[in-house]
Amino acid sequence: MDTAILHLGNDIHPAHRGFAEAIDADLVSCSKTGTTPHSVDSFISEFQMGSQIDGYDVLIAEGARPLYAGLVAKTLSDASLIYLCAEHRLYQLIESEIDVHSFYTRLKSIVGSYGLPAVSRILRYSVDGVIAVSEFMRQYLKRLIGDNTPIRVAHPYIQRPLFDDLGGLSSTPDSKIVSTVGRPASYKGVDLLVEAWKKIHKKHSDAELHIIGNDHPEEYESVNGVEVLGYVDDLAAEYGKSGLYVQPSRVDAFPVTVLESLRSGTPAIVTETTGTKSEVSKMSEDLVVKADPKQLAHGIDWWFNQNLNKRKNFSKHANEIGARFDPESRKRKFREEFNTIITEI
Repeated sequence: MDTAILHLGNDIHPAHRGFAEAIDADLVSCSKTGTTPHSVDSFISEFQMGSQIDGYDVLIAEGARPLYAGLVAKTLSDASLIYLCAEHRLYQLIESEIDVHSFYTRLKSIVGSYGLPAVSRILRYSVDGVIAVSEFMRQYLKRLIGDNTPIRVAHPYIQRPLFDDLGGLSSTPDSKIVSTVGRPASYKGVDLLVEAWKKIHKKHSDAELHIIGNDHPEEYESVNGVEVLGYVDDLAAEYGKSGLYVQPSRVDAFPVTVLESLRSGTPAIVTETTGTKSEVSKMSEDLVVKADPKQLAHGIDWWFNQNLNKRKNFSKHANEIGARFDPESRKRKFREEFNTIITEI
């Protein structure tokens, strides 16, 4: 079969690039240079690009946006269309109050007018199958698509050489440094974690919160114990200093940063609306909390109150879980799930 993964922009998520290699798929951009992202012009150009895609038996849309081009291409070529659900866009539009881009704000008003049944109907009649990156997203999509459309799960993975660097670290369960890594987007919930830290600092005055990633507000440092590190050259070293990682996302499909922390032997606290809760809950359900400052603070306080032996056991278990997310095994798993879903289609 001739297969293409449709994506936006000039690049693709590195794990999805690996998925493409695993099934010998072409990478096809649905974006025209010069159009403003998330604008009506961009939306129209994606439809136009879809009309030019031809010669493929299977099209895989990397996220909700490339589905537009995929739908057009499928209609014109009779190709099978698979939705690679690796982001939270549909969840965000229907379930969440998180701010979205201007175009999606308009689309959200349409969704609000016509409701879940309209979105569900479009997906059921246009998408032939789904590969979700987490069980969390699979369960959500099942509500939209129903039981007749096959849905499989294939997780992303940690890139090399970072995978190897993280595996060579010694865990630091006695550290009072808590870290979080990511972009300053609202859905990542870093503001919730900073708010939670006000309570944490009152109980654990020697604890530090390290925020890693570009463009986080410097005002976060007005909260005692918070340091905004920005971009760091040696990410593995930062994980190596931490006793705990926190993913405070309001919603997140399957953030690889959590896998990275586990691979380093650093246990993680995640929210109930984060896909990697499937891995973190294997250590303890107490490490999965609601996405609000009070519950985040409760979870971090619970961690600090564990004795050192328990924390060492958590670190060992974290490392064992993280070691399962190497590139080779996960690309094989994706290929297996892809072949299975093609057979089901």
